[in-house]
Amino acid sequence: MVIVLAAFFFSYYFVNVAGIPNWIKAKAKMKVGARIKPFDCVTCLSVWVAVALYFTPDYINYFMAVIFGAGFIGNKIK
Repeated sequence: MVIVLAAFFFSYYFVNVAGIPNWIKAKAKMKVGARIKPFDCVTCLSVWVAVALYFTPDYINYFMAVIFGAGFIGNKIK
């Protein structure tokens, strides 16, 4: 369950809070409606991050769940 939460929290932060896909699109001078899946889709990125986290040690999974979970909650509360 920690892997699922960590993957979602990381993906949400990466796409919606940090806006990294928008930064990549701006630097690459891509068109406005261009997609860079899975990096601009929370659902798609969550799946691939969960696959990667499945093969990582538990302490990394817990760390990501806590750090990005705090960011997610902080963003929702503000």
